[in-house]
Amino acid sequence: MSERYPIISVIIPTYNYAHYIQQAIDSVLKSDFPQDQIEIIVIDDGSQDNTSEIVTKYGSRVKYILQENSGKAWATKVGIDNCQGKYVFNLDADDLFLPNKIKEVVGIFESDPEIVHVAHPALCWEVDNDQKFPEAIPKHIIAHKISGKELLSYFYRNRMLFGGGSTFAVRRDTLNKFSIPKEVDMYIDEYLVMCTLNQGYSYFIDNPLSVWRIHRQNYSGNTSNVNEYQKKSLRSLTSIEGILNNLDDFDVEIRKIYTLKYKISQISEKEKMGNKTLFDILSMWWFFLKNFGIFSYQPLTMIKSYTLLNRTLPNFILDWLRTMKHKKIISYF
Repeated sequence: MSERYPIISVIIPTYNYAHYIQQAIDSVLKSDFPQDQIEIIVIDDGSQDNTSEIVTKYGSRVKYILQENSGKAWATKVGIDNCQGKYVFNLDADDLFLPNKIKEVVGIFESDPEIVHVAHPALCWEVDNDQKFPEAIPKHIIAHKISGKELLSYFYRNRMLFGGGSTFAVRRDTLNKFSIPKEVDMYIDEYLVMCTLNQGYSYFIDNPLSVWRIHRQNYSGNTSNVNEYQKKSLRSLTSIEGILNNLDDFDVEIRKIYTLKYKISQISEKEKMGNKTLFDILSMWWFFLKNFGIFSYQPLTMIKSYTLLNRTLPNFILDWLRTMKHKKIISYF
């Protein structure tokens, strides 16, 4: 690598993904972009497999940072703190960049200094059945410059979020404008998108430029172990709460909607454990009606997006509906 600062940095947080990490790194090394202008940083969050052995084989081409297990948010922060690029790309250790990704993304950044966030659809790869399909992003936000604050409002009214994970790229100086708390943990991808969009404009390229590998070891994957499920659920709720506690710089609407998201997540987890109460339901509706009303398009959209009606149903009815859905007798509830 040349002595001058690289134009871009690719940070790869990882934990026990030795069987994927080499493919992730190699996908960057195969990029259609000058390799001496790419900095690769792998942050190992205390892996107990042979990640270190695999990554250190790349020598000086890949900067390897090993830390005690501290969560994905902290690993990402360490990567950002150690990068020198003008633009920062995130790559999950089990995902891949397509060869033209970096070149296309940098081209958008260079075309307009007001654009702080560049993203694109992911090419979703369901490993178990070897099916690939593009991520379905709403067409009206594709291929044009759009206000980050307007995009945040649209995303959270409709309970969706795009442009994170391995599709995320940001200006380095934008990252300097907000902190990354350790508490957001596994929701760091969402937090980065939120904070970045809050700073300026976004642009979504219209074609997939990275591969999102969907497999059983994804954090969002299903687990049949009750103890493991409870541990994962608690970690998710704690991560959502971590974001909620760090939204002081956001518009009031986003803070209110994210509070609703947290309440919905709480009651949903109680449902799954069979201990949802009438008080939980009333508290949820009281918060919603107080903050959003009911007689307009936006609240009606949010009632559907945030499944308030479903969360109102007694557990035994929800269990019956889930059984019917599993048997494909009904398709949605």
